[in-house]
Amino acid sequence: MTESSNPGFQQIAIVGLGLIGGSLALDLRRLHLAEHLLGYDQRSHHCEEALHRNLIDSVSMHFDEKLRHADLVILATPVSSFPQVLHSIRSQLGPHTLLSDVGSVKSPLLSTIQDYPELIPRFVGGHPIAGGERFGPTSARTHLFEGKRFILTPSDATPLKVTQRLQLLWEALGSNVTVMNAAQHDQIFAAVSHLPHLIAYASIQAIIGSDQEEVLRFSGAGLKDFSRIASSSPEMWTDIFLENKEHLLPRLRHLKELLGQLDDHLEHANREKLQQFLQQAKFARDQWIG
Repeated sequence: MTESSNPGFQQIAIVGLGLIGGSLALDLRRLHLAEHLLGYDQRSHHCEEALHRNLIDSVSMHFDEKLRHADLVILATPVSSFPQVLHSIRSQLGPHTLLSDVGSVKSPLLSTIQDYPELIPRFVGGHPIAGGERFGPTSARTHLFEGKRFILTPSDATPLKVTQRLQLLWEALGSNVTVMNAAQHDQIFAAVSHLPHLIAYASIQAIIGSDQEEVLRFSGAGLKDFSRIASSSPEMWTDIFLENKEHLLPRLRHLKELLGQLDDHLEHANREKLQQFLQQAKFARDQWIG
């Protein structure tokens, strides 16, 4: 990395040492993007595992004076915990500490930041489009963000230099960074991430709700691939669904309309309309996802 592309963080604190927070710590250390890594997590076993795996240099279940020396604090906790976390760390942050996050919903945290005027110009939201169905620090791995998209969501009050510094950090981690506003982010990801996760959970419920659970042992690769994300953390996804319900509910209601159409096509054995429905979906997927 050249000097001009180095974001220049000496100490980075990661609040939440699960899959994303732990993987971030691994790559920050591997790529020498910080001199010292601080870790915070309310779960003692997460702290112990993070130390055991050498993810961070020091760890605590409680915010302490070390946080004041961090150049950057990244929140990697469930999105519903952000208000409480901000309230707890506000007095511990240094006067020039930058603040970011890796949450899947951006507008709620941006709204909460408005209650802390001194933090507004030092905050820029972020969302790595990376992860997996496993969670906790035992699932942390290197190269998780490499080649993946990362979304930055600065507000109108975020100085350009703050956004650029966070962009340099995530590009150094191998991510392809896109900048957009928080509302646009939440609308997009309600469609391409949150709704598919909701459908994956619902598909399993639909199967076990109409049959015995053991029928799942007869499933093949199709169901396994489709439903993989239903093994993700229920706690995390409950937070995401509720925090982004403003954008998710219209998508869910539209899905119900489409299911009604499918019901009608099947009920009346309308081969032409059923095939047209499937063909439209196949074309869109093949065109944009490949």
